[in-house]
Amino acid sequence: MGFYKITLNTRVGAPRACIYNSGCNFRCIGCAYKLYPEASPTGRGEMSCSEIIASLQTLRPRRVNFIGGEPTTNPSLEAVAAYAREDLGATTKLGHSNGSRPVPPSIDEALISIKCIDEDLHIRYTGVSNESVLNNFIEAHGRGVRLEASTVLIPGMIGAGEVGRVARFIAGIDEGIPLHITGYMPVPGAPWRAPTRGEIREAVALARRHLRHISCRSLSPTEFSRMKLSDPAFMSMGVA
Repeated sequence: MGFYKITLNTRVGAPRACIYNSGCNFRCIGCAYKLYPEASPTGRGEMSCSEIIASLQTLRPRRVNFIGGEPTTNPSLEAVAAYAREDLGATTKLGHSNGSRPVPPSIDEALISIKCIDEDLHIRYTGVSNESVLNNFIEAHGRGVRLEASTVLIPGMIGAGEVGRVARFIAGIDEGIPLHITGYMPVPGAPWRAPTRGEIREAVALARRHLRHISCRSLSPTEFSRMKLSDPAFMSMGVA
């Protein structure tokens, strides 16, 4: 597991660098990365901490996002984040994390994926308990990290009722934390289908009973690929 790529996006707001980490400590049956083998770091060498910092020194982005894979598994994360925050004055963010490990001290913002509240269900889907996920979410909020959350609606596995439980858990911490609900995209080897529009509406309605800020998206793999070509938020150029 290691950093292997940096991209830069100058099309949306302040210049944003994304630093990609390989590998994940969860084994999610329905992981969307299975749909995009081209996103694998196969053939790329691991970048050292000093190489990452040198690239950031040249790019001087205003925002630095760490994504993956699971970025918190990288032992260099805190050092790179501290440089970006303290030396460059950039806002640092976990662009996506499973929450299994604490948010590092030099991270300003974090998007945490809360798969479900039911622990047995979480173990069946990811292979691990969600105890650390929930505790780390609470702890990060207590330290003042600006949090967002996401969850995936998977008919037959993680239904609208469980999405509502995720929203209720988050509201118990702060009902102003945004929650994004993603419709599951079927992946090879998993038995579930994509949710219907009615199922998405039901999940959103249940979540809105608890939280003020709910967003949702449900796309097919083809629609998602098209969006990545047309949405400026995805139009990044590889720089390292």
